[in-house]
Amino acid sequence: MIRARTGALLLTASLLLTACAGPSDGVNPDPPSPTTPPNSTPLVPAGPVLTRLANTLGDAPADTTNGDYQYVERRTWYHDIIGPPGPTGWPERVRIDQLWRTDDAADGRQISVQLDSGSCTPDGGDSSWTGQTGDRFDQPPPRQPAALRTHLLIAGGPGETRPQDIVGGIAMLYERHVLTRPVRAAVLRLLAAQPGLLAQTGVTDRVQRPGVDVILPYTDRSGVPRRDILTVDATSGVLLAARSTITGPIPPQDPRLGPDTTDVIVADAASYRLYVDSRRTPDTHTPAAGCQHPTLGPGAGQRLTAVSSDNAHPDSRTPWRLPAPGSGRRPGRAGAPRSPHATSRNTP
Repeated sequence: MIRARTGALLLTASLLLTACAGPSDGVNPDPPSPTTPPNSTPLVPAGPVLTRLANTLGDAPADTTNGDYQYVERRTWYHDIIGPPGPTGWPERVRIDQLWRTDDAADGRQISVQLDSGSCTPDGGDSSWTGQTGDRFDQPPPRQPAALRTHLLIAGGPGETRPQDIVGGIAMLYERHVLTRPVRAAVLRLLAAQPGLLAQTGVTDRVQRPGVDVILPYTDRSGVPRRDILTVDATSGVLLAARSTITGPIPPQDPRLGPDTTDVIVADAASYRLYVDSRRTPDTHTPAAGCQHPTLGPGAGQRLTAVSSDNAHPDSRTPWRLPAPGSGRRPGRAGAPRSPHATSRNTP
């Protein structure tokens, strides 16, 4: 089984990992500082918050549904970085991905659609498979934090064992698996043990679901200061959203990377991934697929575009270096999508 390495790279924020990091004579914009509404809570060490949540987890749909298939649905807001930016930058897109898979990933289906203000259109076709051999990451994740850490790092390369690699592996895990309570508890305890993580309670995701932000501040390999943020449900511990913010000036980049490099970094950091559904289903047609999904009727594009301002979050600068929506669109099927770091301008 060929697996796209999307999630392990999900939160490694080096936009151009293998590029030279020499100085540039260009002037780089200083992103505005994140703002915090008056009713938000202060940042605190994440360990005690996550441990307490792990000890008191409530039910999620993964614990109360039955069926032969795991079902994961996610929505991604991203900028379509093709060619030079226009007067207002690159256009924002909304992509919806639905994945059905058996526990061993031998059988499954994936379908993706794009939404704009007036329509829903298929994006990449409808991919189904039977009798395939899943890779190690597709196997049921462990329920012990230490074993789970080893499992998550399957998706990484040599040396990818930093806290941001763990955080990225967790985001990938939720893109490939429906996690039951014991695994969610192990995820939270593993995060609680990571150095440098902060937590902020009393937040909501873009669709107003209450949660806790798990925040990792660091500087990426291009010298860009960032915070990688996972928003987890405040009761069940399920991952609700994943994003990144740029928290300071972008340093000069290698001029050989092109005149738009800084703009690309900023646009890439405006991606947001929402984990909408994670449960078991009886077949690969429940719920309805693609543009037939009940939430994707007339007006869906306008509704999703309306929430892209991300006003619900304490940190109002929009999000992170997610993999381009075309990356990993069919986990392990129909060929290997290119890595999100293969180029600075991935397209769906």
